[in-house]
Amino acid sequence: MGKTIAEKVFSQKSKLDCHAGDIVVAEVDAAMTNDASGPLSIQIFQKMGSKQVVYPKRIAFIIDHYVPCPNQKVALLHQSIYDFTKKYGIKIFNAGTGIGHQVFDEKGFVAPGRLIIGGDSHTTTYGYLNCLGIGIGSSDMAMFFQSGKLWFKVPETVRFNITGHPKKGITGKEVALYLLSLVGANGGNYLAFEFYGDGLRYLTMDDRRVICNMMAECCVKCSIMPFDEVAKSYCEMHSIPVESAVEPDRDCVYKKTYNVDLSAVDYLIGCPHSPCITKKISELTGTKIDMVLIGTCTNGRLEDFRNFYNFVSEHRGNFVTECLVVPASREIELELAKEGILTGLIERGAMVLPPSCGPCCGSSPGVPLDNFNVLSTANRNFLGRMGNSNAKIYLTSPVVAAAAALTGRIIDPREMGE
Repeated sequence: MGKTIAEKVFSQKSKLDCHAGDIVVAEVDAAMTNDASGPLSIQIFQKMGSKQVVYPKRIAFIIDHYVPCPNQKVALLHQSIYDFTKKYGIKIFNAGTGIGHQVFDEKGFVAPGRLIIGGDSHTTTYGYLNCLGIGIGSSDMAMFFQSGKLWFKVPETVRFNITGHPKKGITGKEVALYLLSLVGANGGNYLAFEFYGDGLRYLTMDDRRVICNMMAECCVKCSIMPFDEVAKSYCEMHSIPVESAVEPDRDCVYKKTYNVDLSAVDYLIGCPHSPCITKKISELTGTKIDMVLIGTCTNGRLEDFRNFYNFVSEHRGNFVTECLVVPASREIELELAKEGILTGLIERGAMVLPPSCGPCCGSSPGVPLDNFNVLSTANRNFLGRMGNSNAKIYLTSPVVAAAAALTGRIIDPREMGE
């Protein structure tokens, strides 16, 4: 019997001939943790009486949730990270470097065929580059620190055949929201998603990041893109090793198969209080928006800000909503500054926050006021997500967010002209 990508990677990392449903102990290639989950992993590691970190070079601690450090309690958490990483020779990326998922990627930890774990649910992002990215808990991370390995149940796999050409302006964010509405909030529970089809050629690597990232919202174990020509070109451009790239066997077994025509996907909005509750933009046109957030590990990349800024530049007037700008990393922030995008957005009335998770999870400045309607490019809009349970969060792509920042309401960007 043939194997899916997940089955192949787990077979390689466990040195066993394994299939879906098997429980294996596998060696992990790289691990990311942050200042939200990392301190608890350190505490558990110490309570276990562990004395060594087997693979310190495979680990990165990235301070991204509490940026800048807001109080003494968090300062103690940050200090525990500094002490631990110094003791064991682990790489740490300081506050302001950026969001863990973006920085971990920029620093070369992600490559095709790898098994990667992260102390954050959106570790699924890394699957954009033909590898397994799996979010884990703090106790599991502590076990990896001391052993370099971790146990896994090999997931069953769902296949998505992606066809068609997307309409102008439609991005990976709309595709992700469409897929979430298709499978539902628990539709990926402990499953691997694999994506294939000619339609993928029209999706950029950033689009793929968004899709893999947001599949966490339907509880997937991992979300994997193919190593196609788009991915190959990207790896060549960034000198990323590709010798471990993996593809499924033709006779592998899928739990289910979905066929998705990109030409049928239009502007969608994720509605309160779940990313899986979506509506066509036409159903929400005119909805008042009080705050716009452009950034996060979903849409805080250079491509996103260029799209946002290019749309804004085509229209007159300042932002009529509170507009928060949060680059996903310092590298992105510097490039935005060089291109004049930050200056242009500030002139329109935007507030630029340091590269971080920002207000997305409610742990940093930018909490919306009571009864605010927020239009965000983030991945999650649960009740209270941004720190105020009396606010409503809608999810969208950068261009739709730009249109709302200029008009103060949800509006189809096409209604404002090219």
